[in-house]
Amino acid sequence: MKHTFLSFALICFATGAHAQTCEDHFAKLLINGNQDFGPTQMHITQEIVGVRTSITQHNDTGNGNGMSKAIDPESDPWTLFANDKMYMSHDKGATWGFVTDFDGEKGRADHKQAMTRDAKTARDVSCAKETSNDTLKDVVAGTYDSSVIEGAEIYEKFWVNPETGFIAQSYRYVKSTGFETKTTQVVTLNPDFVLPKPE
Repeated sequence: MKHTFLSFALICFATGAHAQTCEDHFAKLLINGNQDFGPTQMHITQEIVGVRTSITQHNDTGNGNGMSKAIDPESDPWTLFANDKMYMSHDKGATWGFVTDFDGEKGRADHKQAMTRDAKTARDVSCAKETSNDTLKDVVAGTYDSSVIEGAEIYEKFWVNPETGFIAQSYRYVKSTGFETKTTQVVTLNPDFVLPKPE
């Protein structure tokens, strides 16, 4: 009898731990992203529903610096974030014009705090396995309330390498009063990226 009760208790504990692990996994991905993996390259497709769709290639050095290159439409400006300064180029990176200063460290800290708050509102969180292009991925998804975009509800889905924890792809659907956006990011490691020097 004791053995049966112990087995039942262990099953209940394991079931509860699994559900909690999924929520923790979602929160970790939401808060940390790929910040521990170094330089990455993101192919970003963003649709502002009913307005426009744009495609951007963003290279991130992993320390707050990075560059966004307009793919479609090609006429959109490129942006560069280097050493707490933002620059813009209207000639595909040939020349850069200074835009503004910013506090990168504070910005990253504020973002992490916001994501930590948002993760506490997460609901309908799910964890599954999915094979695409002969590669097995952990698929983690959930919905949460944004503390940055007023009145916004956000659905976020991550495709994650189960061995490394690297987010290879993500999808975000933001719904708020008066607007909706859908953003897909395909991410690869890019250790050879060299940040342009605008000055």
